[in-house]
Amino acid sequence: MSRAIGRRHLAAMALTAIGMTACGGKHDGGSPAGQVSGGTEHKARVLSQQQLEDAVVDAHDLPGVQVERIGTGTKGVGNGVIHAARRANTAPSLCAPVSAAVDGASGYTPVGSVQRIAGTKGHSATLTLVSYRSAEASRVIRELRTSLKSCKGYEAGAGAMKVTYDDVEATNAPPQGDERVAFRLKWVVEPGEDDLKSPVSVAVIRHGSTLAIYKAVSYTPRASANIPSDLVNAQSNVLDAALHTPS
Repeated sequence: MSRAIGRRHLAAMALTAIGMTACGGKHDGGSPAGQVSGGTEHKARVLSQQQLEDAVVDAHDLPGVQVERIGTGTKGVGNGVIHAARRANTAPSLCAPVSAAVDGASGYTPVGSVQRIAGTKGHSATLTLVSYRSAEASRVIRELRTSLKSCKGYEAGAGAMKVTYDDVEATNAPPQGDERVAFRLKWVVEPGEDDLKSPVSVAVIRHGSTLAIYKAVSYTPRASANIPSDLVNAQSNVLDAALHTPS
């Protein structure tokens, strides 16, 4: 069982890299843009690529935290890896915002991004920080909420790189940030009569024009995937400080 999960995990990671490298336009999916309620996003600064890299949680912010870089980006491993997700890569297309969020992306082109594996020993998650232009971060949240109302499962990718998720449902989100959405779903590792599924949990939290996306995966099918609350709290504090520190 562990070998099967390992093989599928490598395939899924490769698919993620392909999907995030294949850019769409400035916006390649989601519901039509509308007015953004509130004013927190317009007041907050848009973090640059370097500012995002500096805003990743470290041992000063969370004692005992371990942070590892993943993926190959334009400025180094784990930096600049997120791009606009293509809506056509997900079936049904109404699940595109959910599919993108699982990979830490959206239908919009970010200003900057970082992706890490972070957490204390035995309690880690994939952490993705993405900065957007004014109002786009709120649109990502709104489109994700809309998608979660009807998306129950989907397939992403094609051919040997296709991955399947089902049992999608919204959950209670952490209290941090200006807006937040959370959901869980199951990654179908071994399709068939006796489906082998791994639970996945995702939380998307907006801090001004920056989104923090946390994803936890359980490789024990009957065990829930839990996003470390201490990681969310520490990273939220760092982001809030970065966003409100004068340039």
